[in-house]
Amino acid sequence: MADLTPLHAILGSWRTSGTVLDDHGQVVVEISGSDTYTLLPGGTWIAHEVDVDMGDGHRALAHEVIGGEHPEGGWQMVAFETGPAPSTMRLTLEEPGLLLLHGVGVRSWFRTDHGTDQMCTRWERQVEGAWVPWMDLTFDRT
Repeated sequence: MADLTPLHAILGSWRTSGTVLDDHGQVVVEISGSDTYTLLPGGTWIAHEVDVDMGDGHRALAHEVIGGEHPEGGWQMVAFETGPAPSTMRLTLEEPGLLLLHGVGVRSWFRTDHGTDQMCTRWERQVEGAWVPWMDLTFDRT
């Protein structure tokens, strides 16, 4: 099993805020809610709970587990959202305090080195083969 120690900085409850951007970088939706990361019994997986308001009356709920070794390196991420099947992604430690989430057509640069009380992430998505900013989020420890 992959060592989760580099992910311990994300453990806990967080107040989530941020924005969704259109293809031209303009804010189209405000996000607010919470994220909680909990180390599961045995210490080899982390549960991630998402409960956010997308600002347009849409509430996004998701459950994700992070752990194990991804075949291409890093950790596996399995997300359970509204679809009929979970999505799978990969999480890698790019350097101390910087995680990179790799998904199909999406990626997220996740900074955990803003001290113990704040994290931030920048989501990007592929549009016509180019990576464009998609979401900017800040997490404040509660």
